[in-house]
Amino acid sequence: MSFKHTVVPFGTHRGARLCLKSAPQPSVVRAREPVRPTAGKVVGFLPSVKNKRQVAWESQLEKKACLLFEFSPVVASYREQPITISFPSGGCIRKYTPDFELQLNTGQRIYVEVKPASKLADDELKAKFRDIDAFWRQHGCYFIVITDAELNQPVRQSNLSFLRPYLSHQCSDDVIGQARLWLSSHQTVTLDELTNFIGSLSGAYALLAQGHITFDLDRPIDLDSLLTIQPEGSTNETCLFAYRTSPDFERCAFHDQPNIRGR
Repeated sequence: MSFKHTVVPFGTHRGARLCLKSAPQPSVVRAREPVRPTAGKVVGFLPSVKNKRQVAWESQLEKKACLLFEFSPVVASYREQPITISFPSGGCIRKYTPDFELQLNTGQRIYVEVKPASKLADDELKAKFRDIDAFWRQHGCYFIVITDAELNQPVRQSNLSFLRPYLSHQCSDDVIGQARLWLSSHQTVTLDELTNFIGSLSGAYALLAQGHITFDLDRPIDLDSLLTIQPEGSTNETCLFAYRTSPDFERCAFHDQPNIRGR
């Protein structure tokens, strides 16, 4: 599965290398325990193939974000509640624990806050986020905010949720190569036709989930879904999520509309 959606590059920060050390993967020591019984609060775990462990989430928004991290090729790994920092803000020292840390294929680290968009109307909160951003910039890292405005994509989330179990399905190099070669010789191919070619519906789903075959992520997947391929490595720097950055925390622009999923 592959996508044409490309993110505008982050600005160049001083200090390209990360100074803070993180716990090695997959053994993770969280800065605080995120999942605990709380009245009226929905919490749970997402089985992550990318991280080879269960990833804890504290809200439905965080669960949706995890799914996008799981399928985004540019994200090599991610972890929740990674570290607690002390940063200067408003004339005093404050503490902050980000919701997630993303380790990118480029070697960069991004710290993520997941928040309802309505909260960003609070000028005091935005000022705090700007101070947090300044802290991470001093350490050669990045800080982004992802809101419900970016995460509430029912069709995309439904498709990814459906395909998630197939991330761990074994696809042989022969099947991958033959399927891609066969698709390259046809103008249009449906999921049903791919299934008949390789002789396995679960195998076809796995090819989509693992990015070997592309499809329109924002249309409900079915046997009539049209498939295609993209050159190997052409989408390795692609992410599936929109995001917001300092100073205004408005949504960042994208080169293309996000419509195709893959890696």
